[in-house]
Amino acid sequence: EGYNAWRDATKPSEILTKLCKDYRINGPFMRPGEIQVGTKVFKGQTVFTEDENEEPVESYEHLSLKVLRAWEEIPGAGYKLVPEHIETRPLYHKDKPGMEQGRVQMWVDMFPTDMPLPGPPVDISPRKPKGYELRVIIWNTEDVILEDENIFTGQKSSDIYVKGWIKGLEEDKQETDVHYNSLTGEGNFNWRFVFPFHYLPAEKQIVVSKRENIFSLEKTERKIPAELVLQVWDFERLSSDDFLGKYAVDL
Repeated sequence: EGYNAWRDATKPSEILTKLCKDYRINGPFMRPGEIQVGTKVFKGQTVFTEDENEEPVESYEHLSLKVLRAWEEIPGAGYKLVPEHIETRPLYHKDKPGMEQGRVQMWVDMFPTDMPLPGPPVDISPRKPKGYELRVIIWNTEDVILEDENIFTGQKSSDIYVKGWIKGLEEDKQETDVHYNSLTGEGNFNWRFVFPFHYLPAEKQIVVSKRENIFSLEKTERKIPAELVLQVWDFERLSSDDFLGKYAVDL
């Protein structure tokens, strides 16, 4: 089961048994934790449990596949079976001969017509991202740099606020209110950020769809690591705000 399910109508143990019969090799002899073919013994897991509460299931399919992948090592066989693999082919355009325009990855399944029908075709539709919502509470800050200095008393202070966004979604940047005149680097906020985003759990990446510029007719989709960016700033009334620090959280 799953995305990498066995697709052939014949199981690995059945293929192994047929090969041994065709080449008159003794075996396969299947015992807990091992399979013997001729004089060679292959060891591996043969008991599986999907859940702690379920009864263990004995299966020799994984170990049989291991034997098939090492078929050339068995005395009397002498040749290597072609493993399942991905073919990669370059793509070209006639207007730019010799210049690779990308690559396509594929595989070819060939099944004999005198055997039972194989399983259903593999669905290679692109994964669809799931909608998520990240909620962040900015409670307080400590030991923030004191950027401002009172020209009369020399007392240092900062007017602290926090910016936050998810990497790749900078247009959804959010800010707290300002904690004015912090003399110790401590800022109190109790402020909430809410960030909606689309996420691919299998790839552990965020999917960002947006137009590259105002002239783009269609949106471009990018996949980027899930990262929350938080910055601490010093608010200035008469000039640009001062950057004080940054922290990135791997989501």
